[in-house]
Amino acid sequence: MKTKKEYIKIVLYSLAVLFVLFAPFISASRYQQHLFVLAGIYVLLTAGINLLTGYVGLLSLCHAVFFGFGAYTAALLDTRFGIPFFLTLILAGIASGIVSYLFSFIGLRVRGSAFIIMSVSFLHLMHLLTLNLTDITQGQMGIGNITRANLFGYTFTTRASYYYLVLVVCILANFIIYKLVHSRIGRAWVTIRENEDLAKSIGVNVFKYASLAFVLGAFFAGLAGSLYAHYITFISPDLFLFALNTQILVMLIMGGKGTILGPIVGAVVFTFLPEYLRIADRWRMPIFGAILVVGIIFLPNGLVKLDQELKEWKMRRRVRKQKKLERTVNLT
Repeated sequence: MKTKKEYIKIVLYSLAVLFVLFAPFISASRYQQHLFVLAGIYVLLTAGINLLTGYVGLLSLCHAVFFGFGAYTAALLDTRFGIPFFLTLILAGIASGIVSYLFSFIGLRVRGSAFIIMSVSFLHLMHLLTLNLTDITQGQMGIGNITRANLFGYTFTTRASYYYLVLVVCILANFIIYKLVHSRIGRAWVTIRENEDLAKSIGVNVFKYASLAFVLGAFFAGLAGSLYAHYITFISPDLFLFALNTQILVMLIMGGKGTILGPIVGAVVFTFLPEYLRIADRWRMPIFGAILVVGIIFLPNGLVKLDQELKEWKMRRRVRKQKKLERTVNLT
């Protein structure tokens, strides 16, 4: 027989599913629908970086490269060669995966601060190349007139329709991630994260499994880049800015790294929160910063672990009361 807590969880999960399914119709505002689409794209991005940062334990500061590379790949294939959307989507993911695989030969040979510096350098290098290879990327002018996504003769012209397209891609991506995490591959990733030397000693090929996480994360980032390009219909070198990478990491860490639900919760919350804080005008960013600081202090494992943090807090409080009571008894 199910307990009360289990029933509450079932109700909450059911409400969450209904919310996701009918999100575009919750508000008639086109801007709200736009945010739902962006949230879906960020879910895909954050889920990708979670593979390397959350499960393998390597802090990547170049994930925006693969998002931007996927967007540019899709844009160039569409505007110059007229390749259909479905192919540009897949090819953008593959192209980003190939770039990450090439980078991994050098980047994943080092650890710690060296890897962080290399990933940041790679991000800035790609930004500069995008700015200066004007014959290909059109530099700061960017690439416009990208066609809307079209599948089987249906063009996704409305925000609501595009939301469901993004939703399907997100569901497929997270299903693949779930299967991988709960397989031998996922156990190898966690072993590397917890103790890399131990992983090596029991025969885990650290470079192989770290590369796999890196490439898969880049593949999903490439898909997100393609979806973004066909949605906005314009891209520029700003996609390679460090600010985007910071935003993705905030979503991951505040949502809960190393979990399936964490990137989803983090991406949705931190897509909408900065926008709703616009009512605070010039206090918007200080308030946002304060929220991040408080969140990191009181929710170090992310929003998805909120119930666990509350349980631990109640337990600590109970222990303190018990000790205080014992001291009072001893004094009397």
